Amino acid sequence: MRKPDARGAHPLSSSKMDSTLRPERLAEGVYLVPLQASNVYVWESDGLLSMVDTGVPGSADAILAAVDALGRTPEALTEILLTHFHRDHTGSAAELARRTGARVVAHPADAAIVEGRERPPGPRLTDLERPLAELLLGDVANLPGPQPEAVRIGRLVEDGELTAGGGQIVAIPGHTRGSIAVLLPERGVLFTGDSIASTDSAPILGPFNLDTADAVAAVRKQAQLDFEIACVGHGRPIVGSASRKVLAMIRSS
Repeated sequence: MRKPDARGAHPLSSSKMDSTLRPERLAEGVYLVPLQASNVYVWESDGLLSMVDTGVPGSADAILAAVDALGRTPEALTEILLTHFHRDHTGSAAELARRTGARVVAHPADAAIVEGRERPPGPRLTDLERPLAELLLGDVANLPGPQPEAVRIGRLVEDGELTAGGGQIVAIPGHTRGSIAVLLPERGVLFTGDSIASTDSAPILGPFNLDTADAVAAVRKQAQLDFEIACVGHGRPIVGSASRKVLAMIRSS
C-alpha cells in the first residue's frame, strides 16, 4: 500500500480562501469545491443540496459562493455530513449551519468532540508520517491542535443508514473512531473523507491515523464497494474505475 510522503497533497497549513471559487462537476449532480486545505463536496438530490465536510475555519464564504455558482441559495443546503472531527473538515460547520439552517450529521463516536464536549485524541504518527506532519504542521507534540467552533450535531448516523440526500453511510473507524464514508450507489461515487488520499492521480492510505491497522481495514472495506469516482479529502478525486484502483492498491501492499 502506498504511503504518503511530502508530496502527498495534505496542505493543512493554509487557510486563505478564494471567494470566487467555482465548483467542479464530477458526476451528475456531484461537485467538488477544491479549497486550499481540503476538499469539500456537494451533491444535489430532488432539488436540495447535501455537503460533505466544510474545510478549515473561515471557509464558509468560499463554499457559499460555490453554492451560488450552482444557481442555488444557501437555504437549499439541507445537510452537512462530517466525515470526521479534524478541523480541516469541521472548521466551518458551525458558521455554515447558522447561515443555511442545514442539519449537521456525524457518527456518534466523533460527535462529542465536534460538539466540544470531549477532548480529541491525537494521531499515532508512524516513522514515515512524522517528517510529513512536521513539514505541514510544525510542532506535532500537541496534535490535533486547537479545535474549531463547536457545532450541535442534528443527526447521528451509523453504518448502512441513508442520509436525507440518499447517501449511504459507511462506518470506517481508523483515521478517527467516528470516521465515515458516504456512498452514492446510483451515481458510482464514494466520499472517502481522509481514509483515502491521492497523489499523482493514484489512491494512497490517508495519513495521520488514530489506528493504522484499523485505517488499513477501513480502506479494505471501501475497496469491496462499487464506485467509479473516489472523492478523497486531500488530493484530486480519483475518476474512473476508482474502486478497482483502491483494490489494486490494497493488493500491492
